[in-house]
Amino acid sequence: MIKLGNRRRKRNQYLLDVKVQTEGRLRSRVRWLTAIATVLVVTGLTGYGIYRLAKYTAARLVYENPRFAIAQIVVENDGGLTSQQVLNLAGVAVGQNILSLDLAQVQRNLELVPIIRCVEVRRVMPAKLFIRVNERIAVARLKAADAQLFIDRAGMVMTPLRLRDGALVQPQAPGALPVLTGVAPADVRVGKQVQSEQVYRALELLDKIQQAAAGSMMEIATVDIAKPRHLTLTTRQNTQVKFDVTGFQQQMRRLSAILTWAAQRQKLVAAVDLTVARGVPVAFAN
Repeated sequence: MIKLGNRRRKRNQYLLDVKVQTEGRLRSRVRWLTAIATVLVVTGLTGYGIYRLAKYTAARLVYENPRFAIAQIVVENDGGLTSQQVLNLAGVAVGQNILSLDLAQVQRNLELVPIIRCVEVRRVMPAKLFIRVNERIAVARLKAADAQLFIDRAGMVMTPLRLRDGALVQPQAPGALPVLTGVAPADVRVGKQVQSEQVYRALELLDKIQQAAAGSMMEIATVDIAKPRHLTLTTRQNTQVKFDVTGFQQQMRRLSAILTWAAQRQKLVAAVDLTVARGVPVAFAN
């Protein structure tokens, strides 16, 4: 009985020691976690205070500093938009803080305008803003029932730009523009490039004609793209010329030779079929 009592007392003493040690470790862990939490809270509050102070200082010294208010905006433009119209479209004005101005957003505002091809925007410290605008050059018109549409060499479809003040800005053009006919309505979206390969072949043809001798001997009225692989050009003198969509250089040489020959003999060409490889059919009006 004595041995059993001793064992029970020892076991109770052991359990008591374990409990005391566990409570001690728990208190130590709680103190450690409390210290860490306190450090994190103090660090967070200090960081937030520094952030607020930095933000306030930046606002006072930079973003609200009249020294960085835009005093001059220089606009260079090669088209029909005036400097003030460019500024209105860009959303900028004299007096804005030059450092808080989002240059990328200003550039996007302008490049969303279909008649504008590319834009450069940069700061000239401390208070000058520079904007350069290059407008698109229309090379043809598109036949549309309810809208006046233009297209540039890159295939971008444009309409005259109606501004908030009611002013209408036309895309710049080198002169009287030919009309592309036979264009599918689904291929035409204002502010987007056309997807039709036939349209691009027509634009290439117009480009080649300008560079060829034949370009100085005729004024183009229309280019019909309705037939696959063929482009039919009609001049203001009612001359009709049929082209294949490939091999423009050789066809241009043939056309220049025919028009030169006819001009020397005071003949008016009525029709030419350049899709024929040999023995080009030519019809004269007189």
